Amino acid sequence: MDKQKIDAQEKREIQKQTIRITLGMAAVVILYAVYGIATKRLNSLVFEVLLGIFVIGYSFLNDVAEPYRLGMLQGMTFGRRQAFLKILGADVVGIGALLYWIVGMDSESGNNFLMPVLIYFLSVQMKRRFRAEFEEAETEGDGE
Repeated sequence: MDKQKIDAQEKREIQKQTIRITLGMAAVVILYAVYGIATKRLNSLVFEVLLGIFVIGYSFLNDVAEPYRLGMLQGMTFGRRQAFLKILGADVVGIGALLYWIVGMDSESGNNFLMPVLIYFLSVQMKRRFRAEFEEAETEGDGE
């Protein structure tokens, strides 16, 4: 029982570290935006690059780095691997759509403005379903 408690504590600490890093990345983007607005020197290219790094970094931290540090990617069963690949596929689609939206922020045409955001939110919903599938496959694999 002590080992489970230690593992739960380690899991919480790893999750806290992920949150801290994510908040740090978000703070950089927000501070740059505030600085740019205050000084009236907001470089849209720099802002777009910072947003892009945040989007990619956030997804990488939550969907690859944290599960790796928690040991969820070691010794994966076929079902877990399939669910993890689905998560990564949804990530690629969602991140691609969001990056397309970020790059198009400066464009004059508003025709496709909300479509990439909609695609991103749909991919996030799919990722939630795949995450549940991944975690179910994990518990099934542990029971065997």
